[in-house]
Amino acid sequence: MEKILVAYDGSTLSKKALQEAMAKARERQDTEVHVVTVINPTGPFTNVAVYKSIEEDLRKESKVELEKVEEEFRHVNHPIKTEVLAGNAGAEICKYARAQDMSLIMVGSRGLGNVKELFLGSVSHNVVQHSHCPVLVLK
Repeated sequence: MEKILVAYDGSTLSKKALQEAMAKARERQDTEVHVVTVINPTGPFTNVAVYKSIEEDLRKESKVELEKVEEEFRHVNHPIKTEVLAGNAGAEICKYARAQDMSLIMVGSRGLGNVKELFLGSVSHNVVQHSHCPVLVLK
């Protein structure tokens, strides 16, 4: 069985990665597709309650987005598994891939990060460097 992990952040390139994964899944019925979004509330939080509140809001928003993804691909008759992770995106994607014994990770070459100009492709670069399995970076 092939297991494909798609790193999804709502960007055009992550949507392209998802389309590619679903195309592969249609070609081979025993393919399992997992779609993950990683949240990472950052800032100078001195109050743990404020941090937890922001994290929970981000988690809820991400779950709504992933529910839309699930609905979009319902017509394909190929179920997908979705998960919201929290932490450093590259590290969390690699950790999830290893824990779930993924065969392939698909990720966009750049996403929706706040400082795209400074860290262009930092998540995809991190995943390529630390993944235990092949990584397909889409442009």
